[in-house]
Amino acid sequence: MNIKPADKTIKALLKSGRQFMIPRFQRDYSWEKKNCEEFLDDIIKCLKCKDGKLETTSYFLGTMLFIGNFDEKSDKEIQVVDGQQRITTITILFSAISDIFREKGEDNLSKLIFSYIMTSDDDGNEVRIIKSESSYPYFSYYIQDREKMVKQEPSSEEELCIQTTYRLFRSRLEEKNLKDFMSEKCDGFQNDISLIDILKAIRDQILNCIFISISTDDNTQAYRIFEILNAKGKKLAAIDLIKNRLFEKLRKTEPADYAKCKWDELKSIINECDLASVGIGTYYRHFWNSCYKQTGASLLYDRFLSIIKTSDYESFLDSLVQNAKYYVQIIKPTRDDYHNRKEYFWLVQSFNVLSNYFGIAQVRVVLMALLWVKDNNLISTKDFKQVILFLENFHFAYTAVMSGKANKLDGIYSKFSIAIRKSSSKNQTKEIILSKLYACLTPLIPTEEQFTEQFISLCFTKKATAANMKCKYALQKLNCYYQKKEIFEDDSSIEHILPECNEGNVTNIGNLIMLEGNLNTEADKIDYAEKLKVYEKSTYKWVHDFTDKHPVWEEEMIGNRARSMATLYYHKILKI
Repeated sequence: MNIKPADKTIKALLKSGRQFMIPRFQRDYSWEKKNCEEFLDDIIKCLKCKDGKLETTSYFLGTMLFIGNFDEKSDKEIQVVDGQQRITTITILFSAISDIFREKGEDNLSKLIFSYIMTSDDDGNEVRIIKSESSYPYFSYYIQDREKMVKQEPSSEEELCIQTTYRLFRSRLEEKNLKDFMSEKCDGFQNDISLIDILKAIRDQILNCIFISISTDDNTQAYRIFEILNAKGKKLAAIDLIKNRLFEKLRKTEPADYAKCKWDELKSIINECDLASVGIGTYYRHFWNSCYKQTGASLLYDRFLSIIKTSDYESFLDSLVQNAKYYVQIIKPTRDDYHNRKEYFWLVQSFNVLSNYFGIAQVRVVLMALLWVKDNNLISTKDFKQVILFLENFHFAYTAVMSGKANKLDGIYSKFSIAIRKSSSKNQTKEIILSKLYACLTPLIPTEEQFTEQFISLCFTKKATAANMKCKYALQKLNCYYQKKEIFEDDSSIEHILPECNEGNVTNIGNLIMLEGNLNTEADKIDYAEKLKVYEKSTYKWVHDFTDKHPVWEEEMIGNRARSMATLYYHKILKI
């Protein structure tokens, strides 16, 4: 094997005159706050104070793996196979230090440290020492431009991570924060040491860090070493290993880089979710459990290797991208997804309820499969609507009201989703829904007594809470029942019949009703006799039913009404 190991310092690496390319198969920059803080803490703790001056000590940064020959001419790129996260973090830290130097009037020091971020070729043209396609141009503008002439907001998970890391370093390197930390962690530290001298010492400590450089000019060797290093050290996420494997086997880049194009499309789709809790890793686990086999996060890569044939990698990527589109429709539903057609308003509402009212993640496994069979004309319109609404009602009762255990559903949902994707007809799909979904979930539905005891504790307060969303949903569904509609009223708001400012049980669902927003404002805190005049203006049938039955309203009535609402809901709305 043509492998060249060598001891190097960070200074030698960044001053080698080479440009370091982050390969197409590499994961995005993803170091979390704790990783960056640990790195900076370790660097600072290495500094020793002697005779009022800071001195560096040895620090080992581990192993880094490169594709390329450091002995060849310097205009040829070196690919970073393992070490990207560390080199990128160092670059961000140097950019932060450079900016502080400049702000403190130390422009020469600012330029000198920036030479480890940007260099120049023989013609004087600026060259980025780190070159990454996935974060371009954000990384270039935000980190690699000393002037920071172009302002750009992060538009992906990776870009947000870069911004967060830079801001973290700027905060940690503020004089007070830095000196407070060093007073506690650095032996003999003297508080009169200037901020500039501290930053210079941190710079030198990083530049003197030692690592083992392993380089090879053979791509296959690099991929294999990458997997060996990962197996022995801290494991990468399954999605990073899977990406590495796909890109290793799908190497063709002309006339187009199929793997990279598909992966970029996947990232773009998932980024549309715009939720911190949803990344490619989360999506992939749901996708896999929906299509192949229920699998825990730790076994996803092994299962991928054992189940997916190399010859199927392209079709696997196609499926990964297509299901990602379904995933976004589920998590961030809009009427535009269905060209604003009224017959799909209920579906948008149902997806919104499951994702944003109840916050249920594992149901996405089923919903992706249902959207797939719908697109492939393997389910009737009636059955499709019926099963989605069943899931909505089930999760209100089982999850929102009863706080049922989510892990009871994982196996049911995965087996059902895999089975339904193998269906060859609408009739077969219906049979699978009956035998593998309804039959499995029905025993988990609470009894009327169980449901009622939890339902009557639902509350809605001014303070935003997850419990508020459950109560709001129940009230909207009850209002729809009286209105004989399936879509929530756009102008509705929650009215506290006895004002919320009163003490007692006034936030309980038994004291709540839906009312038009303008009438809710008008009713506000007036007494019940006056509120009746406002309620008479409402177009909601539920409001008039309530006033007909309750010419007088007192706190003692709240509990009984809550129970009546639970009974009505269980028999007339759940229907499961």
